[in-house]
Amino acid sequence: MGRNKKIPDRWLDYQPMKDTICDARIIPIKCPLPYERFQTYLLSQHRWTPADVMHSVSNLGLVIDITNKIPAYYDSNEFLENGIDYIKIPCVGHNVPDDNVYHKFCEAVTNFLEKNNGNDDVVAVHCTHGVNRTGYLICRYLIERMQYSSQDALHKFAQCRGYPVERENYLEDLHQLFQNRT
Repeated sequence: MGRNKKIPDRWLDYQPMKDTICDARIIPIKCPLPYERFQTYLLSQHRWTPADVMHSVSNLGLVIDITNKIPAYYDSNEFLENGIDYIKIPCVGHNVPDDNVYHKFCEAVTNFLEKNNGNDDVVAVHCTHGVNRTGYLICRYLIERMQYSSQDALHKFAQCRGYPVERENYLEDLHQLFQNRT
């Protein structure tokens, strides 16, 4: 891996994280980047590395990386070596995540929560910005698994991420999923 790669488009436009969606034990975050690879493009105040994630989320138990970048932007061993599980579920941007991606996501979250039902560990989920793919999968999980309405799921996500889901096709799909459920 070379040093000083260009950071992803619009990555600097988003704060790293805000709050955990407590009843789901999920925290949406933006993708951490290894500072040493991107230092030409990042001021120290924009640092958001795997170490920063672990420092910011003291009860982190699992990271689900849904970027479509292979290999990932960062070395997942940084999490694994600190006792934090890591799962990569490649997901193409701009298109509504397909059912296969969603089912892998649900399986990962469900297995983690069952394994950790005696503690308060949380799942961090990220795509590049932690907004659209991340928001879609979390909101779909809230709608289908936790019986939220689409409006409530989208509101809760925006409140806890600090940004709403932006892609109209994602929003339409989430509203349709809720309509089909009722």
